[in-house]
Amino acid sequence: MLVFGCTLAVIKLSFEEFDLERGYDTLTVGDGGKIGDTRRVLYVLTGTSVPDLIVSLSNQMWLHLQSDDTIGSAGFKAVYEEIDRGGCGDPGVPAFGRRSGDRFQHGDVLTFFCQSAFELVGEKTITCQHNNQWSGNKPSCVFSCFFNFTAPSGTVLSPNYPEEYGNNLNCVWLIISEPGSRIHLFFSDFDLEPQFDWLVVKDEGLSEATTFGTFSGKDVPSQIASNGHIMRLEFQSDHSNTGKGFNISYTTFGQNECHDPGVPVNGQRYGDQFQLGSSVAFRCDQGFIRTQGSDQVTCIIQDGNVVWSAAVPRCEAPCGGHLTAPTGVVLSPGWPSFYKDSLNCQWVIEAQKDHAVKIHFDKFQTEVNYDTLEIRDGPSVSSPLIGEYHGTQAPHFLISTSNFLFLLFTTDNSRSSAGFSIRYESVKMESDSCLDPGIPVNGRRHGSSFSIGSHVSFTCNPGYTLNDQEPIVCEQNHQWSHALPSCDG
Repeated sequence: MLVFGCTLAVIKLSFEEFDLERGYDTLTVGDGGKIGDTRRVLYVLTGTSVPDLIVSLSNQMWLHLQSDDTIGSAGFKAVYEEIDRGGCGDPGVPAFGRRSGDRFQHGDVLTFFCQSAFELVGEKTITCQHNNQWSGNKPSCVFSCFFNFTAPSGTVLSPNYPEEYGNNLNCVWLIISEPGSRIHLFFSDFDLEPQFDWLVVKDEGLSEATTFGTFSGKDVPSQIASNGHIMRLEFQSDHSNTGKGFNISYTTFGQNECHDPGVPVNGQRYGDQFQLGSSVAFRCDQGFIRTQGSDQVTCIIQDGNVVWSAAVPRCEAPCGGHLTAPTGVVLSPGWPSFYKDSLNCQWVIEAQKDHAVKIHFDKFQTEVNYDTLEIRDGPSVSSPLIGEYHGTQAPHFLISTSNFLFLLFTTDNSRSSAGFSIRYESVKMESDSCLDPGIPVNGRRHGSSFSIGSHVSFTCNPGYTLNDQEPIVCEQNHQWSHALPSCDG
């Protein structure tokens, strides 16, 4: 519970990050009284949307976090502050919108506006009341279900993106460019209920309209280039399940040039000339490989049309591999999105002789008990087991005793999660000491000698607790006696 002694003050709670398993893990915020008292509840929060500002009615506020026994999430970070009862606090500005007014005292009024193609949902104006609460929540700007785009470039979103779209939608968007020009669509995200919710893309800039395709499910459609100067997008959802929706970028281009090929998700592009004869090269980011398309494309004439000579590459995180580079990244398949079901992925990381493999866990989140990462000290599934990790509990880093490390990632056929991002490096083994053990996130290290027999201890920053108080010792095999502890909130 957050309690301030000054009875003339109230508490302002501002969230910076928020990620709880939707519908299963909740954060309840209440005003004074006993923790859990349903009569004093202000908000029950879940999902991934960062909540609006919350201001208490009294000088006390309590927060109650409740989670189930399966998928863990990143959690939340909130900042609280004492403010005078004469104000309501800054409610913020809606995404894709702007605000008129910058005073938050009793009687002050704020007015909100949305960008072009977005509609205001909620109160256009809110007033700071004498109970220190705004007369309404900050509104949101939701993408319009009907709009004509005439700018040379722009974005088409499903309503409420990146949150789930609604039921019973029937949306139509027209992209209208200058006569004689063409339009290119690039899909960066796509998630519709398979078979029942769909997006139709049509070419209407010619004497006879043609349909490029009807798209549904979670497969991201390939890029589309029109032959005419008008494209029509029709989106329809039924009365039941929904999805995240879609994010589509469009650009216009001339008849004697190729469309902007875009930049591959998880990749880089080299070259920005798209005229006939121009070439553009691509490269996947570290940890990703090209699964389709070409590393280089050239703008050519084919069957009377100006087109690229090949498809733009798709860069994806592979399911396994033999890694021999001195440094690199191992990513769960599907990264940075959730990993897939029913995976069985094996990686072997091989360092040069007289070196060890050191891995750092930058992100780790899997379904508790069911989706596991097994790490072994050697080149195969029969090598000595270092540990099996699931949920959000993984060490800061691990070091092999040989020049091999084996990783096995298995998932079941149901719920998935964010996955993992692991950096690896080849490190030279010292003859009389252990490698630098690192410092826990949100913690401090005490002891700078890593020679054999040395002890190193750790403490945590305020607000965090060390999960293992025992110091680590550099043993004769050049390994620390146990893993680096963590500082838990």
